Amino acid sequence: MKILPLIVFFSLITHASFSQKINGRLRFEQGQTLSITTQLKTSISQQAGGQVIDFSLDASGEQTYKVTNATADNSTLHHQLQRIVFSFDGMGRKMNFDSNNEKDMNGMFGKPVKEILEKTYNIVLDTSGKVMMSLPEKIQLTEADSRMAIINNLMKDIIDRVYPPQKDKASFFKVLPDSEVSKGDAWTISSQNENGKMDAAYAIADINDTTVVVDFAANSVTITKAEMMGSETTTTMNNKSSGKIILDRITGLMREKTINTESTGNTESSFGTLPVTSKTSLIILISPRSGQ
Repeated sequence: MKILPLIVFFSLITHASFSQKINGRLRFEQGQTLSITTQLKTSISQQAGGQVIDFSLDASGEQTYKVTNATADNSTLHHQLQRIVFSFDGMGRKMNFDSNNEKDMNGMFGKPVKEILEKTYNIVLDTSGKVMMSLPEKIQLTEADSRMAIINNLMKDIIDRVYPPQKDKASFFKVLPDSEVSKGDAWTISSQNENGKMDAAYAIADINDTTVVVDFAANSVTITKAEMMGSETTTTMNNKSSGKIILDRITGLMREKTINTESTGNTESSFGTLPVTSKTSLIILISPRSGQ
């Protein structure tokens, strides 16, 4: 005779789990350090003179955000890239680099990488992760030679972390919309600048006691200028991406993000129009460490 009450009880629990709402409020802890590791794998095929030129790159970057101030209204974070590692294979050459290796830092890539690692900035975020202020507002890097420029373009997802986000824009930490959402809810975002445009769709795939899972898909166009074999080039790529983001249920901070991207496009240069295709996989892991 107790079966009916149990059914009602579990029905209430199930309904509550599916109807629970979450907001995009982020909870930073003063003194906390967020260590972020980015793992990147990309392969590119480019046609030139009836031949196919293949490039491949495995890279990783380590960066930290130190929470120097946290209040009920905003948080201040200090950012720095800590380490860059890559293995490049292309144009008949294989190159390996690790910024933790003194010999590599004394080589041809050492000077531009040292400049990148020395750049730091502070950002003030509101409770949703939107940028209220960046100090400095901009960071300028010395123009790299053609060898480093090619690798920089392949590692944009790592190198671009050196640049502070713009005021009133979403920071790295902002994922959820400003309104409350529950499982199954979806939203879209769009952005555009001189380097291209992007349209993305997000949806809450799951909410449990410890994590929030967000699925996403995006279409984007990217425009990259570089130098190849002494010729100025402009590469325009159409990209299709999909992935998953895992957030901490309590703090709202990202724990993991995976992105898989397939791209097609063309490189315009004095050699003509060269078709390009690429595949990229990106894994971002975030490890919080409390202040002492």
